[in-house]
Amino acid sequence: MNGLRDTSNNAGKGTVLVMDDDEDVCILVDYALRQAGFQVECTPDGPAAIDLYRKSMETGQPYIAVILDLNIPGKIGGKEVIGTLRELDPAIKAFVSSGHPDDPCMVNFKEYGFCGAIPKPIMYDDILELFMHVIKP
Repeated sequence: MNGLRDTSNNAGKGTVLVMDDDEDVCILVDYALRQAGFQVECTPDGPAAIDLYRKSMETGQPYIAVILDLNIPGKIGGKEVIGTLRELDPAIKAFVSSGHPDDPCMVNFKEYGFCGAIPKPIMYDDILELFMHVIKP
């Protein structure tokens, strides 16, 4: 579920962790962010995202941002994961993503510990603009 890997770009601006159970979302985000020079790691669920984030902190190579799917059927979603990630890294730059734009977590994302909301379907240009303006490489 690692999506497309384009190593011909100017990598080195940091790695983004994407937690989403939809492989198509991971592929799109991976492709878009790699075109802007970011590295991307994708995982389909909350426990794996927490584990990857913890390991990145321990190795001294933290993610520059995370994108968390709000709802993952039958599993821990973004609203639950962000609390643990904030404990690991109070300065985390986290974005919530959902196909339910009226969800309170999407509308009031700051109250839930996120710095932004990404509505689904995720659009290539929108994700690039967000990361080029909010996450300064």
